Amino acid sequence: MSRARRSASLFAAATVAVSLAGCTAAPPAAPVAPAPAVDADPAVSGLAMPEIRTEVVHSAHRGTDTRLYLAYPTGLESTENLPVVLYLHGRDGIDPTPIPYDTLASLERLYHEGRIPAFGFVVVDGGYNPYWNDGSANGDLAAMLTEELPAWLAERGLGDEEGLPFAVAGISTGGFGALTYAADRNQAGNPVAAVAELAPALQTSWEGMREKEAFATEDEWLAVDPLHRLDELGDVPVGVWTGDADPFLDGIDELVRRYPNTPVVSYLPGGHEGAVFEAVGTEFVEFLAGSLPDQQP
Repeated sequence: MSRARRSASLFAAATVAVSLAGCTAAPPAAPVAPAPAVDADPAVSGLAMPEIRTEVVHSAHRGTDTRLYLAYPTGLESTENLPVVLYLHGRDGIDPTPIPYDTLASLERLYHEGRIPAFGFVVVDGGYNPYWNDGSANGDLAAMLTEELPAWLAERGLGDEEGLPFAVAGISTGGFGALTYAADRNQAGNPVAAVAELAPALQTSWEGMREKEAFATEDEWLAVDPLHRLDELGDVPVGVWTGDADPFLDGIDELVRRYPNTPVVSYLPGGHEGAVFEAVGTEFVEFLAGSLPDQQP
């Protein structure tokens, strides 16, 4: 596929991401009522933010307590039965924010404009430099997502009847993880409806992957590498947004070239940086909302 297949409306550079504070609360009983709104950093105060809440849950697969981060539009009477997207964060974790501000602001704005149905994002803290695989330095992250996350969501009245997210998204190393999560879900007979990839950290060689110090051996990497599991995705639509100078561009190009169902592919000017991450929110959120079974706001 040619890189000329682009979204021209996204070509303007946006501001680099800055700090966003979360509000910490004890895990509520399901269903939860919306939490108070979180004030955005003054540098992005012009953007209306959705509700943000963070909680602490214990993960046996990580062997530690970890944070559960929820974001959904303001003004909802309840979050009961709210569909959610699993958003996998990148190398630096969930601080200052696991999701680019423009994506959060687009969720809020598009819902209140009546352009998308209500849905939320859920993030689980996978620690530093996660590729979301089992046997990692941070524990069994893939098992945490497939075995523990549904119970945490069901306890809070979120997701489908089994507590499953309807779609998955990821940024950088989280994009690597989002594809492996989608492959795991498809292999288990519970496919996601869509995968949204923002600058996924996809390597095309063991030499490149070894430098990231995430896998002990080439065989461990190949066992989960998304580019070696494309046939396990089924036919789930995959949206891709990336900078045209991203250091992972070879792997991203290979994903776009080899995977047959990429209805949205956008190459923006820039590298693996905030100016790119903060320019895709509207199209990113609309792509995910379009995969909801009922698309009426």
